[in-house]
Parts: sequence; C-alpha cells; structure tokens
Amino acid sequence: MPGLKLEGVQFRVYRGSALRASGTASRADYRRATDELLARNLTTDLVAPSGGDARLTAAEGQGKLKERTFTASGGIVLERADATARTASATYVAGPPPLIRGVEPVTVDGTGKAAWKLTGKGFTADPRSGDLTVGGGVRLEAQEAGAR
Repeated sequence: MPGLKLEGVQFRVYRGSALRASGTASRADYRRATDELLARNLTTDLVAPSGGDARLTAAEGQGKLKERTFTASGGIVLERADATARTASATYVAGPPPLIRGVEPVTVDGTGKAAWKLTGKGFTADPRSGDLTVGGGVRLEAQEAGAR
C-alpha cells in the first residue's frame, strides 16, 4: 500500500505509558514510501510532565514518523493557562533533548496581575518544562491590571 488518507482523525501520543498529547486533524495523509505524514486543521492538547498543560492549533503540519520530527505551519496558536503564543511555524525534534523551535516572529500575550505582551524573532521551547526562550530584539510591554 503506497499511502493512507484519513478524514476526521483523532490521535494520542504516548511516551512509555504516559499520555503526552491528544488531538484531532480534519485530514491526514501518510506516504509510506517517504514515511511522511501530512495533516490539516490540527488541534492538539499537550500534557506536560511538569504540569501546565497547553493547547496547540495549526492550519497544517508535516513530519516523518520514524525520525520523530514534525513541522506545523499556516499560523500556530499555543494557549496555556495565562499566556497565548502566536507564530507562523514551528518544528519539533525529538532530541535528546526534545525541543520546539521557530525562526519567525513570535508574540506572547499574558494575563494575571498585569497584562503583558512579549515579541521577538525566533524561539526555543522545552516541552518537558514548558520553558520558552525568545530571541532577536525582544520587546516586553506590560500594563498593570485595570490601568489604561
């Protein structure tokens, strides 16, 4: 069989016996000859070992299953508790250590005692800890809650 086309896909990702992610895609195409997976309209709930679960949405994604690499593009939104990050694309590489990297502009909006917005170009995220490092001319704007 050269490939497989699926619609209305639900998936789960485990590391050992621990659930790390679950989600949906409106369509997924697997090309057996190249070990490539193409997916559309992704919504993924990420389960972080350290807590701080998050939801990632992207218009499309592609990756190689055996290499454990995946690139999401078409606009990515990552929502976690009190912060939302947006960028055009990002790539996951299993590692070690596993990392998520992006080279395009990124914006992170946060809430809490003060609303804030962090912008920069490029980032590296550690999916195990949830740590995010933003680079390239970083700018932080903060506003005290209730202030105008």
